Amino acid sequence: PIEEALKSELTTNNMKTPISVLQELLSRRGITPQYDLIQVEGAVHEPTFRYRVSYQDKDAMGTGKSKKEAKHAAAKALIDKLTGSIFLDHPAVYMNVHKPDTQFHSCRVVNVHTNNNVNGEEEPTGNPIGWLQEMCMARRLPPPTYETETEEGLPHERQFTIACVVLNYREVGEGKSKKIAKRQAAQRMWQRLQDQPLEPSQIMQLLDEEGNEETGYAGRYAGLKDVCIPTLTTSQSHKVSQFHKALKSRAGKTLQQLQNLSLCDRSIDFIRLLADIAKEQRFEVTYVDIEEKAGNGKFQCLVQLSTMPVAVCHGSGNSIQEAQSYAARNSLEYLKIMTKP
Repeated sequence: PIEEALKSELTTNNMKTPISVLQELLSRRGITPQYDLIQVEGAVHEPTFRYRVSYQDKDAMGTGKSKKEAKHAAAKALIDKLTGSIFLDHPAVYMNVHKPDTQFHSCRVVNVHTNNNVNGEEEPTGNPIGWLQEMCMARRLPPPTYETETEEGLPHERQFTIACVVLNYREVGEGKSKKIAKRQAAQRMWQRLQDQPLEPSQIMQLLDEEGNEETGYAGRYAGLKDVCIPTLTTSQSHKVSQFHKALKSRAGKTLQQLQNLSLCDRSIDFIRLLADIAKEQRFEVTYVDIEEKAGNGKFQCLVQLSTMPVAVCHGSGNSIQEAQSYAARNSLEYLKIMTKP
């Protein structure tokens, strides 16, 4: 077996690089390992490369400051994975360790630690986003997706909330920047998948459910392709243009105050503020709660402003009231843009 041959090779040829060891051993069996560049991270002057090496159904990944270093790290990771041992490049030491998890192996990370920064936030160290990506690939999971949920506070005291989603798992991170929030969400998801690993049968079931849901959405909206959607006539286009010009020239204390407000401030009562502007500018506001929830499970709401032309804005939230509040906020954002001097 290749595993036994690798162990023998490591004990007798201690001066070879991981790439050489893997190449020579596999070439004798008519196999050529494939190296693929997966990702390039970091600044332009200081990039970090991530490579994957694979043959047949075996693979591993490695990172480095150069492509060569990343390839060596990937080859080393695959050797470690196959032998259940640590391959050391320079002293010739062959150390037996516990056999790695057959679903996931990382050549660099065992535990994810966190540090507290000067603001007292829990900030992950290392590269949890990369580790989570690697874990998902190794376990045949779909790649993680990240959603910015909220941005709160004044410009110099922003607080971001970002959610990390893998199948039906969802973890949230918070921080003074989107980067910190995203890293924290990734670290929590990594830890959850470590503590609550999904069995292959569970993964297949969840993927099937996800596929059926997408098929349902596709079928539901397939008819849109055959719908003839009317376009604006010259007269209608002129009316829209006139409305926008008139909106900018409108006076009103509340409407003018809107320009100085930060709509990221959650302490604002968006629904009441929109109602005050509507009363001042003489248009009606109608909220339409959508019965069907959004794909992320949140409630949805549309708010219609009886301006000419009619304006419709969307909002979603964890409750009907929150969805209405976000719809009102988006309407205020629209009015703020349209009345900006």
